[in-house]
Amino acid sequence: MIKNIIFDFDGVIHDTFEIGYSTNKELDKSITKEEYKDFFNGNLYKHIKIKPKNYNLFFDIAEKKYKGLIIENEIKKELLKLKKKYRLFIITSTKESILKNYFHENNLKDLFNEIFGFETHTSKEEKFKILFKKYNISNEDCIFITDTLGDILEANKIGVKSIAVDYGFHDAERLKKGNPIKIISHIREIEGLL
Repeated sequence: MIKNIIFDFDGVIHDTFEIGYSTNKELDKSITKEEYKDFFNGNLYKHIKIKPKNYNLFFDIAEKKYKGLIIENEIKKELLKLKKKYRLFIITSTKESILKNYFHENNLKDLFNEIFGFETHTSKEEKFKILFKKYNISNEDCIFITDTLGDILEANKIGVKSIAVDYGFHDAERLKKGNPIKIISHIREIEGLL
């Protein structure tokens, strides 16, 4: 029985594709949008073009772009509805501090039990393990909501089922390669699947 919903942030809760792409473009002018999408076919931080020396610079630039972002009303409404029935978490590649600020600015600072981001680990697989241990969660009592093939593949490695959204970074064709249990086109579809 599902008791916990784990969300990816970028592309699922907020459309940040252009923020991520434009920030990477500032660091490497040669990157195309298609190539940027390919970064997320696996673990982002293992991609050859993602250099550890650029992590801090990337987040310094991106943080300014995240400031003032307003969550879509429909997404906010659905998340608040889900919070009444489930514990909510985020596992993301983005910095936790950036997202804490985002949720604070959108009056949702208590929406998620915890955010596990870049500061926790660069591997989402490892972040799942940390989350499971800290909150006594098993892969049977949670579901992961994401928009990238790489995230689904990392979740698969530890037996976490995924629901993929096709309105984020990756389209349905690419997401199918990870065998999510369902591909949806709107966040409001989540509750009916659980």
